[in-house]
This record gives sequence, C-alpha cells and structure tokens, in this order.
Amino acid sequence: MRQVTATPPLCVIHWESSQHQLTTLALGSETTDAAERVAMAAPAGERGIVSWFDLPAVARQNVVRACRPIPTLGMYCVIDDEHVEGNEEFLRCAIQDTVEQFLERFHGWSDIHVALGDPSADFRDPLEIGLRTAGIEPHFTEDSLFPGLRALIRLTALVCRETKSRADIPEDEDLLEIYDTYTVGSLSSGEQPW
Repeated sequence: MRQVTATPPLCVIHWESSQHQLTTLALGSETTDAAERVAMAAPAGERGIVSWFDLPAVARQNVVRACRPIPTLGMYCVIDDEHVEGNEEFLRCAIQDTVEQFLERFHGWSDIHVALGDPSADFRDPLEIGLRTAGIEPHFTEDSLFPGLRALIRLTALVCRETKSRADIPEDEDLLEIYDTYTVGSLSSGEQPW
C-alpha cells in the first residue's frame, strides 16, 4: 500500500545521457529548505569542475565538510559502464531500478516533488512515465527552485563516475560520505552498495 504524505518529499534527479547515468537524491519534505540553504552555502555548485580529482585535496575536503550537514534520506546512482543498452532503454531500466531499489525503501511514496539536476536535459517525459507506471505521481518543481541541491546532484554524479571502482579515497575527501546511505552500481553487473 502506498503512503500519502501531507507534503511530498523531494527527489533531485540527474540524467547524464552521454554517460548512461541516472543519479537520485532523496530529501524529506521537512528538511528541504535546510538542505537547500546548506547546499547553497557549500562550494559544491561551482560550474566547470570537470574532475573531482582535479581539485586540490584541501578543496575536496572543504566541499565535503560544508556538505556534511545536508539532511538527506539517501542517494542512488545507476551507471551503464558498458553502454550495452541504448540510451532510451537504459533510462527506462534505470528509472525502474531506482523506483524498485531506492524509492520503495521510503514507505511507498505515492507523490514526490521532482527537481531535475539539469532542467535542460531531455528526460522529463520518460521519467514522468516511469514514475507514474510505478504508481508515483511526480510534481515537477520550477526550474529556478533548489539551485544548490541541483548543483550538488550534478557534482555527486561526477563523483559517482570517478570513484565507482576506487577504494583509496580518504573519507574527508569523499563526497559520497555526506550521505547517510548511498548506492552506486550498474544494471549490467549488479549494484554495489557502499
């Protein structure tokens, strides 16, 4: 049975079509404003970061330290490393996997607010169809809302790609450590919860 909440939670969802990657950040409705304030104050939203490891260690540590207080419910990332599936098919499967393996953990939400990590990305329609098929009614936010959280999910997506197969990252430099729970995995090789 799906739970109807008074104020739906927020999911910030980022699709990287060139990387075959869907990254989702979930926040409780009661902590969304606090999370946005912290994300806006953190240096995570700087455009032009091409690689997490191009930043000096002290800069990575500063971002992680600033983002640690962001109250989240979790983060989930699905990557198709081998690009086996076509873009549309992988996106459909990644949405389904995210709903089944991640969003279902939160007591079967029936409604969610959705902020797109990159509002210009062309995946709103398949996302809406995938969520509705799973019985979740998406309420898309205005593109101007949550710029801090949108920047954070884009940076998180980059870090997921670059650190997926690495275990040598110090905790104080690992952006993924700001999340209480997170999963980074792929559809082809099975998920790898860390």
